[in-house]
Amino acid sequence: MGTGHHPAHAAGHPGPAVDYLRRSPVEVLTRSETVSPSAALLITADGTVTVAEFAARARQCASDLLTRFGVRAGDRVAIVGRNSVHRLTWQYGLYWIGAVEVSVNFELKGSMLHHVLTDSDPMLILTDEEFRDEVAAHSTGVPIHEATDPLTPADSVDRAELDRVEASLPGDLLATILYTSGTTGPSKGVMLPLGYFANHAQSIRRMTGLNAGDIGYFALPFFHVDAHIVFPAVVESEAALFIPPRFSVRKFWPDVRSYGCNWTIAVGAMLAAVATVEPPPLEEIPLTRVFGAPIPPEVYEFYEDRLGIPVLSMYGQTEADGVTHETLDVHRRGSAGVACDAFEVTILAPDGRRLPPGETGEICHRPLFPNMTLSGYWRRPDATVKAWRNLWHHTGDLGFLDEDGYLFFKGRMTDSLRRRGENISAYELEAVLRQAPGVADVAAIGVVDQLGGEDEIKALVACEDGAAFDVSGFFDHCEQRLPRYAVPRFVEQVDATVFVRSPGTGVIQKHRLSTAVSGVGIFDRLGQSPATTGGK
Repeated sequence: MGTGHHPAHAAGHPGPAVDYLRRSPVEVLTRSETVSPSAALLITADGTVTVAEFAARARQCASDLLTRFGVRAGDRVAIVGRNSVHRLTWQYGLYWIGAVEVSVNFELKGSMLHHVLTDSDPMLILTDEEFRDEVAAHSTGVPIHEATDPLTPADSVDRAELDRVEASLPGDLLATILYTSGTTGPSKGVMLPLGYFANHAQSIRRMTGLNAGDIGYFALPFFHVDAHIVFPAVVESEAALFIPPRFSVRKFWPDVRSYGCNWTIAVGAMLAAVATVEPPPLEEIPLTRVFGAPIPPEVYEFYEDRLGIPVLSMYGQTEADGVTHETLDVHRRGSAGVACDAFEVTILAPDGRRLPPGETGEICHRPLFPNMTLSGYWRRPDATVKAWRNLWHHTGDLGFLDEDGYLFFKGRMTDSLRRRGENISAYELEAVLRQAPGVADVAAIGVVDQLGGEDEIKALVACEDGAAFDVSGFFDHCEQRLPRYAVPRFVEQVDATVFVRSPGTGVIQKHRLSTAVSGVGIFDRLGQSPATTGGK
């Protein structure tokens, strides 16, 4: 840390180091299959899947991948699908044989989807039927298969051989490529080793205090890193996850009550949205703890102050999830907790100096055990070298540590946006917006979202000479070519001279741009008429 000590231990964080020497999430699953095969694992509106049933289906998927599609260890297979039991079983089928899961955001369209599918170069794409046409338009001839029930009968699976192959896979084997927001270029693939998921699951178990029989409400997308580490934590704890078809504010409390969910993990915007509806009586609420990040003040006020439910936070990225976290015993409101036992965390100045407590700088970390961080960026050795400097991983995020080692997140250094829990590359977004009819140049910025303290997106658009700005056409263009979370809420027509560029790089100085959301020439997508109130 900045002061040279390890605040996790100073704050009383428990846990033996051996917990961070895991090899594989499949190893965690097969061990649980032996110990508690009949334990409920996944709960949906269609029923409950036990540990043994899930493991059996995953082996069937592994057998399909080998015998029907010719997938081998090291081959990349993209998955484009909503949260479902099917999606998870195919994911674990890939892990079973040492293949590489390319986890794709199912909301991607157009050039964004094309980039991920061409950059990762999969030999097979597994997808839900609803996404087949969009995927096919950008698959460049790669075979597409619907990710439903596996075809190999359960009694035809060579379980012993599959388990022998899986047991031979090393923990540093490339297992997953997750694409993250790019800021000075297209999104880049984060390469995660097999042991990463089982190791970070230990941090999740400590953070959540998972016990046998616990049931979590989980609506975060499975293509995010959080789902990749929460699931093995649940498996090992003999706990279960309730998976709704999609997150619904209206259905949150009825689902929590109906399925007996006593914990949930979500992004701050989701938790803030739930806080806008009237909760059931306290005696009817089974929730005993809530986890998320980032946490806006109103979330603490609603859950902790009004309902008496602890709200715990964490800090992490796809590159290393859960580097710091809170527990029921280690909690400081507004912080992201302290470093877990597997990481050292510090705050660095631009010149590489460690900063003392209370001073804001770049959040940096390094692991104390193997297979706790990314292996590198897929086909981007330059980005890998840039992120690891002076033996520290540089996150690109700002924050500070207090005297007790609690981390406080202060925002992003890079030019990215965050909306409803999704990180959005301004670079990629602007590339799509520039293709709108009549648009000569554009800049996308974040403006305050009154629900959750995260960003709404505002686009400032300069039109081609003589071109009239077609607001409806602009928003139609966005909705056809962008995932929902990336569609700008506000658009303002401006003169090109508004875009002041830095010498040499030509980068627009976005801090000079107006964040007003009302006034002449500013349109709100929800009404498409000029906004007249609420500006600043």
